[in-house]
Amino acid sequence: MNKQQEKRLNIINKTITLCAQYGFHGTSMDTITTATGVSKATIYKYFISKENLIKEALILFSERALNHLDLTFSDPSLTLEQKLSERFDLLVALVKDDLFNGCYFQLAYSEFNHTDDNIADICSGYKNMRVDMIKALLIENNINNAELKSQQAELIFNGLLASLQITKNTNLIPMAKEMYLNIILNDNK
Repeated sequence: MNKQQEKRLNIINKTITLCAQYGFHGTSMDTITTATGVSKATIYKYFISKENLIKEALILFSERALNHLDLTFSDPSLTLEQKLSERFDLLVALVKDDLFNGCYFQLAYSEFNHTDDNIADICSGYKNMRVDMIKALLIENNINNAELKSQQAELIFNGLLASLQITKNTNLIPMAKEMYLNIILNDNK
């Protein structure tokens, strides 16, 4: 990676962190320049606009999150329950370390769904990919009604993310995890 690519990646990473902390509209370009040590002119050279920077940040974060989920789901040493539980375990650590400020995609969608279709599409695309990945995992493990169960389970997970953003109550995580696993592993549906 050359120096320009490193600088660009640093800007994206800092933007993700700042937007998670202050919201997308609450994160000014001045805040980004201070955090990155890069001038506005340089940032605009790479990204054209703040919205373009946010799109790039969401795309990169989406790729990272989906790759992590794919690695977990393809790990042959983990059981299905372990694969499904991993995200909940990660959330416990993030909330305890005060590193969780909500779901980037839910936050971005709520701030941009009426003003920037590209950002809204990235957010909904990420959520749909997660449902599709869960569905594929369930099909691979011969779980009945994989499509419905993946949608129901992700509805629980997204509700947990929204609740944690407001309450930071880690007691919600095991409750949601139990509901999530029951939806998927219960053959009565």
